Amino acid sequence: MRADLLSPMTTRFTRPVVSIGDIEALEQLPYDSLVPARSLYQLFEATARLHPDRQALTVLTRKSGQTCEVSRTHRELLADLSQAANLFRSFGITPGGPTIAFLCPILPQVFPALLGAQVAGVASSINFMLSETAIADLLEAQGARVLVIPSESTDVAIWQKAKNVATRMSSLRTILVMGESHDVEDRFVSFDESIAAQRNSLDFEPSIDRELVCALFHTGGTTGRPKLVRLTHGNQIHAAWSFAQVHGIDERDVALNGFPLFHVGGTMTAGLSVLAAGGHVVIPSPYSLRSPEAIRDFWHIVDRFRATIISGVPTSIAALAEVPIGSCDIGTVRMALTGGSVLPKAIGDRFQDRTGLRLFETYGMTETAAAIAFNPGLGEPLQGSVGFRAPFARTKIVSLGDADMRSECPPLTSGLVLAKGPQVFPGYVDPSHNVGVLTEDHWIVTGDVGYLTPDQRLVLTGREKDLIVRSGHNIDPAAIEDVANAFPGVQMSSAVGMPDAYAGEVPILFVVPSPNQTIDAEQLREFVDNNVNEPPARPRRIVQLDALPVTAVGKIFKPALRDLAVREKVGAEIERIFGAGTGAEIEVDKDDKLNTLVRVSVASDDEKLVAELAKSLSALPQTYRIERRSP
Repeated sequence: MRADLLSPMTTRFTRPVVSIGDIEALEQLPYDSLVPARSLYQLFEATARLHPDRQALTVLTRKSGQTCEVSRTHRELLADLSQAANLFRSFGITPGGPTIAFLCPILPQVFPALLGAQVAGVASSINFMLSETAIADLLEAQGARVLVIPSESTDVAIWQKAKNVATRMSSLRTILVMGESHDVEDRFVSFDESIAAQRNSLDFEPSIDRELVCALFHTGGTTGRPKLVRLTHGNQIHAAWSFAQVHGIDERDVALNGFPLFHVGGTMTAGLSVLAAGGHVVIPSPYSLRSPEAIRDFWHIVDRFRATIISGVPTSIAALAEVPIGSCDIGTVRMALTGGSVLPKAIGDRFQDRTGLRLFETYGMTETAAAIAFNPGLGEPLQGSVGFRAPFARTKIVSLGDADMRSECPPLTSGLVLAKGPQVFPGYVDPSHNVGVLTEDHWIVTGDVGYLTPDQRLVLTGREKDLIVRSGHNIDPAAIEDVANAFPGVQMSSAVGMPDAYAGEVPILFVVPSPNQTIDAEQLREFVDNNVNEPPARPRRIVQLDALPVTAVGKIFKPALRDLAVREKVGAEIERIFGAGTGAEIEVDKDDKLNTLVRVSVASDDEKLVAELAKSLSALPQTYRIERRSP
């Protein structure tokens, strides 16, 4: 028995957290006494020792129309990830060496294999909905030697993508195929047969360096220059521990994980945070909550597994609000977690009214392993607030006009949100991407705007950064703009987020024609749709302008475009409800907390239609004030 396992400790919560005082009390104790694990492997050694026969992971799948499940105890999970780590080492995966990538839905073997890959070396999970070109660029950028994919019979679309990508990349030495496959040839190897030959205990000594990078996550970047976040063992351990402390997670919790594993929400928020505390994670389908069957059966799954925590991005929360609970017993649920993008108030209210469950918003970034702020799971969530900071971390608000980012704002005064702590990543794979994101003293510039309440809860009021967040999916505007700017006759373009009741926001593209040029709107639309690799990044609307708003130094002023996007959205709703040609005045402003406030005056005497407009706009993240005037 190794010395570090004589007194194993999970990440289960140490004391109930209901206020910032409880977090400060934790910080009075030595860090290593609270967080002894120095690697992901040690987390799972501890849970296997302390809770060997408790359920750790269940993945629900469908076969021939029937729901099937594969479950692992904590002892079995450790054995599975050990086998996977041994397998990947045998293929040359080591820390600092070539990497392994997963292009897979959440099959029963995937989560243990992904964890094992991080024990062996460096791993990534790639969004399988990306285009072949984007996937190839990511594999190239991360130096991938091994790719894990589903068999053709499991997912023919991903299988075909992977085969096409493999023909373009000689650097991929091995493609491991999960599931039955009769077409294994050349570099394609059966994962199931290969892992069966491995021992279920490690063949090598795992690293105990918390600063060692073990995971990569894609968080935007245009084709040819993807932005890859590096996360260390220590980043993920601290994030998992922080979630457990503030959410009050222990071995009795059962969490339905509604996030994909190519998102830190899936790996961290409702994944490692629960597993490392000795709890039970249930995956409702290989495709998370994108599966219509998983949404339809969700409350039955809650009832069946006696779930205590459920989770999903705001679009999933909106969908679940429409599913009847019926006779299902959901009284075991103590937390409904959401994050990844702005939760529109109307959707939150509708979900809580229909289910009786309280929503707990969390706030994080890929660059912080999802962990910046949390509403206390054993306390009261404050609607509109994303909660308290992580223990042993800091959050500060700096003046938007302060280029040096040293002038801190007093409570209730909005400014730029910065965070610092053990969960903050060491930087991107491409160091040039660090500029403007990491300060010299390792604060991360979130790009979000918000304020701290007197009791140190964080309230987000807007976003300074350019990133568009659609249903938790990060979209780099440059991925849209680079395509539009290549269209003949386009002088300049700029993409921002337009409010959307379902997705929080969707892309809208503004274009300016070159002098003496005319842009064919239909041809531009077709060109953009065909050449933007990520389907969620394809703009919902394309609007032509005479000129883009710019700052004094000539930089495109995106806040003005975001205001214009709000007006476009309101104008579209007015046309839909009242008909074309209806007069309206739309004014976009900020209140004293820098929340977006939209005043709409519509030329109509029809009170019923005005009420319909007010209801439609109430589902959007901004605040709307509607009045009518005589036509």
